[in-house]
Amino acid sequence: MIWLIERYGDYSAKALLQKANVLFKDDTQFNEPALSYLIEHGIVDDSRYAQRLTQSLSEKNIGVNKIKEKLFTKGFSSQVINECIATIETTDDDYFDKALILKIRKFGEAPIEDIKLKQKALRHLISKGFSYAIANKVVGYSTEDY
Repeated sequence: MIWLIERYGDYSAKALLQKANVLFKDDTQFNEPALSYLIEHGIVDDSRYAQRLTQSLSEKNIGVNKIKEKLFTKGFSSQVINECIATIETTDDDYFDKALILKIRKFGEAPIEDIKLKQKALRHLISKGFSYAIANKVVGYSTEDY
């Protein structure tokens, strides 16, 4: 397990146990005790890894829902995910700015009037983790409003 961590970087406890069970499928009796040893000695720490991953993801142009999804697929518990999301210090204006950057990059600066294109833009922004309210506001945003 230490070899996996050294070679490929951090893992969540759940992902590391799954990987070890695949690698040592003939003899899995020592995997859980080895994982508990690594957790006790601070080598594997889900909250530390999730915090670092959350910070990295929050710097990109993605929303909270997408960050939660990525953390969940890494194998973190909902308690750890909620703690990490609570530490993100961003407001709705920050998410609006991030969503606006994505909208301008893909669909241009003008507000979208065409129904099909508007639905496509909404789906794109929602798939990136932004709420419907923010996505809808961004799609109808015009630079002349401010």
